[in-house]
Amino acid sequence: MPETVTNEDAEYALNLVRAICTEVGPGLPGSSQERERAAMLRKELVSHLGAGNVAVEEFTLAPAAALPSVTVNAVLLLIAALLNLSIGRLAGISTWLTSIAAVTFSIIPLVLFAFQFVLGVALLDPFLKKKQSLNLIGTLRKPGTGSVKRLLILSGHHDSAWEFTWLRLLRYGFFICTATLFIGYIAMPAMSIVQLAGVISGNAGAVRLGTLGWAVLAYPIAPSIIIGLFFTSGGKNGGNVPGAVDNLSASALAVAMCRFLVRNPAFIPDHTEIRFISFGSEEAGLRGSRNYVRRHLDELRRLDVRMLNIEMVAHPEMAILTSDSNGTVKLSPEMVSSAVAAAERAGVPFTVKAGSIGTITDAVPFSQSGLKATTLNPFKFPQQWVAFYHQRSDGPEMLTLEPLLNVLKLTLEWVRSGGE
Repeated sequence: MPETVTNEDAEYALNLVRAICTEVGPGLPGSSQERERAAMLRKELVSHLGAGNVAVEEFTLAPAAALPSVTVNAVLLLIAALLNLSIGRLAGISTWLTSIAAVTFSIIPLVLFAFQFVLGVALLDPFLKKKQSLNLIGTLRKPGTGSVKRLLILSGHHDSAWEFTWLRLLRYGFFICTATLFIGYIAMPAMSIVQLAGVISGNAGAVRLGTLGWAVLAYPIAPSIIIGLFFTSGGKNGGNVPGAVDNLSASALAVAMCRFLVRNPAFIPDHTEIRFISFGSEEAGLRGSRNYVRRHLDELRRLDVRMLNIEMVAHPEMAILTSDSNGTVKLSPEMVSSAVAAAERAGVPFTVKAGSIGTITDAVPFSQSGLKATTLNPFKFPQQWVAFYHQRSDGPEMLTLEPLLNVLKLTLEWVRSGGE
């Protein structure tokens, strides 16, 4: 029995990513290509576990409720700006009506962003076109295991992202674009509220102060609208982004660890079940993991679940996250400690850090439900982010063996300790 995983195991994961990118290509949430990517992962899991130990769970979602909703917000911002500018200029229409409408249309983008991206509430989903996606789950126990007292989950996601248009075109200038977008989200309702306050109080000076002028239109309102309208590019069918790093790398590593443990069952703790999960539609607002937690919550609580999520394996140093969802969701301190201990035993470089703005992973629904979870994020920010994150350059050539092997080493130590 080998003492640890080897380059051969990492090469297996890399070759699986290459095969999926070559034979299927990108796979936006809810696309047929996303389903084909999952099918290739399923075929590998079945070859290791047998068909009876691999499950597919379908769910329904509205893909356009996630990142494409930035375009909707840009349109709403444009309407708010036009209403703000039109005050007193439209014959027969009350200034009260236009100013109230301007406030309303300018606040909606902030509400949508908070609910869709921060809180994960499917606010727009009921009104948008639905598609099907799926989660893929492989199950493994040590031969002869009877009762299960603990559940360990290793996870990634197999869908790929919408392309960040401005990131591809402007590189580091994308950060200025994003800042402009959010400044516009805040400036537009602030101006409209001042305008409405002037209307209510009969203060013409306040009305003028709250009405957009050339300076505010030049920055940030007009740029925010333009940036929002072209923030993402979907592309046809499965999209433009291969998603090798984000996040086929993680799903392939989950399959590689499954393969290793099937061949070396002595590493599996007693009374423990391991699930290798590849979530669907993570890029559409964590829809796969949210559906999984909702469907299995009672079971997950009963089995004392420990979830080690993996995201974007492209750098040798492991970031172990203490928080997620733009830093607003605290991840399990117990899980962070167990991941740190596993990294130390495995001898791989790591750092412990909070999730920054833009960090939203499949660990969030677990943590929000009181379950133990953390995420490994072996990724160099901002260099790798600018180079290929959510871009068509996110292909298999961005993957190297060292980061893949480091994750496998850490993961093996974490599994053999039972997540302790």
